[in-house]
Amino acid sequence: MKKFFAWILAIAMTLSLAACGGNNSDQDDSSQQGDTEAKAFELSGDVEFVCPFSAGGGSDLYARTAANIIGELGVLGGHTITINNKTGGGGAVGDAYTVTKKPDGTTITTYVSAQITSPMITGSGITYEELTPICNLAMDEYTIGVLSTAEYQTVDEFIEYAKANPGKITVGGSGSGTEDEVCTGLIELYCGVDLEYIAYDSSAEVMTAMLGGHINAGIYNPNEAISQYEAGECTLLAAFGPERISVLPDVPTFTELGYEDVQFQQFRGIFGPGGMSQEAIDYWCDIFSQVIEHEDWTEGYLATNGLTSKFIAGADFSTFIDNEAAKYEAVLDALGLLAA
Repeated sequence: MKKFFAWILAIAMTLSLAACGGNNSDQDDSSQQGDTEAKAFELSGDVEFVCPFSAGGGSDLYARTAANIIGELGVLGGHTITINNKTGGGGAVGDAYTVTKKPDGTTITTYVSAQITSPMITGSGITYEELTPICNLAMDEYTIGVLSTAEYQTVDEFIEYAKANPGKITVGGSGSGTEDEVCTGLIELYCGVDLEYIAYDSSAEVMTAMLGGHINAGIYNPNEAISQYEAGECTLLAAFGPERISVLPDVPTFTELGYEDVQFQQFRGIFGPGGMSQEAIDYWCDIFSQVIEHEDWTEGYLATNGLTSKFIAGADFSTFIDNEAAKYEAVLDALGLLAA
């Protein structure tokens, strides 16, 4: 009988130990799961910040300002961030490069309206759906400029000359199918004129060509023309936004001059390769939410260059991009610029 009770006791102890062991295992799994959930996203290496446009242009300044602030903030866990200008095709070359990179958060790219419109017009290239929208930081304005020695120094004079000389006014812009071409097309469509658009790789090249007398006019962001404007080398006939630009208060808008339909603004966003995880997206949204609060951004970049702050992140930015794409497609269709 003693042996029987001893056997029963041994079984009970074994079951009790097994149960305790099972409970500890559950606790370990739970603890590990909590640790995994609490662990923040971390970069696996240094960051490549792709700029699909040439050095000296609007996107290049945008990228370098943001990268400098990120470096100053020291928020990349010891990793560096380096600008890589991949130029050509109105952003097409840079997008084709970015789409081949791993979606691990170590590659991001500047992204503007032109990178949506270019494939719509050319019928080729990487579309925005093939990349990952991360966030938007600002809205940029557009102006049209001519030489200060040109015989047309107002919008009305420019339009009058263009009507009297169909196809003779050449207008330069950065890339084919870009915002610059859309702005030129809006003038043609709503002012009843025929202009010849000429594509360059950057607005810096457009300005050089105009100052050299190779083209008659150019489409510029404020920061791309303000130095020449203040030096008296060029006249900015009008701005395309709904309101005057803060750094160019003397430049009227097409809207106030009676050309309400000639209106355009450019978003300046950040994208990554297609397939980025939500954790990687959230990581960069957090980084850029700190960038836009930095004095070098608010008082330096935005105020100096006449941009408007507009931070849109994550899913809201994806919706914004879809809406912008639909708007651009409608405008390009009306202009007859969509690829067949």
